[in-house]
Amino acid sequence: MSKLTIYLGIAGIAVTTAAAAPLERDAILTSGWTRKHAQVLANEASTLIRRAGYKCDSVSSLQRWLFSSGFDVVCNEFRYKYELEDRGGRWEARLK
Repeated sequence: MSKLTIYLGIAGIAVTTAAAAPLERDAILTSGWTRKHAQVLANEASTLIRRAGYKCDSVSSLQRWLFSSGFDVVCNEFRYKYELEDRGGRWEARLK
């Protein structure tokens, strides 16, 4: 199992740096995350978003949900907002 899958397991695959969406310089992140940890999560989140057919070239904001298993992800200088949700063990990306 790859390190990326251990961190989050959103996409269920190992993500290469070529597919990674970089965090924007002033990205808004969940409190307590290091930038390195957030980049790992952004890599997997952006891969899941792209596999769903949406656009995510850079990550503007990455926030973990407090009361359920999921994330809000905003991409491309706050142009696109997505919800990533664990639905029965399967992660889904939805445009919000």
